[in-house]
Amino acid sequence: LELLIVYLDEVIFGEHHVLVTVGVDAEGRKHVLGIAEGASENQAVAKGSLADLVRRGLKTGRKYLFVIDGPKALRAAIDAVFGAENPVQRCRHHKIENVMGYLREHLKDQTKAAMRAAFRLPAKEGMARLEKQAEWLEREYPSAAASLREGLAEMLTVTHLG
Repeated sequence: LELLIVYLDEVIFGEHHVLVTVGVDAEGRKHVLGIAEGASENQAVAKGSLADLVRRGLKTGRKYLFVIDGPKALRAAIDAVFGAENPVQRCRHHKIENVMGYLREHLKDQTKAAMRAAFRLPAKEGMARLEKQAEWLEREYPSAAASLREGLAEMLTVTHLG
């Protein structure tokens, strides 16, 4: 199964939010596919941006690997425009940063290392390790644990795909 990677991310310029869509082809070359004004948390912006790609020729009948930083609006837009059967990978860098935002400084390096180690494991083992990390965080940092658990399976999509 050949996958084209479609990366969606939000760029902020002062007060302006821009949703950028970048495609990565089979040779690893990056192509800017679209730019839309608005926040990635806005489902209308996300869906409109993806629908514009389809209007301009991106096929909906093939599989794409979508890489997103996490907003539910992006996932809903992908499902609406391309279908729920397309794999979605959460950006691990963004997930680590989100979790770190809830922790005290002395726990950040340890937690970051544990998350990165889990990402290197087979998907099922990695998910179990991340859940164990969330359980450990739950006692004193419930918001960090909730952040880690949110979208957990999608953090290991590429590992699962091989």
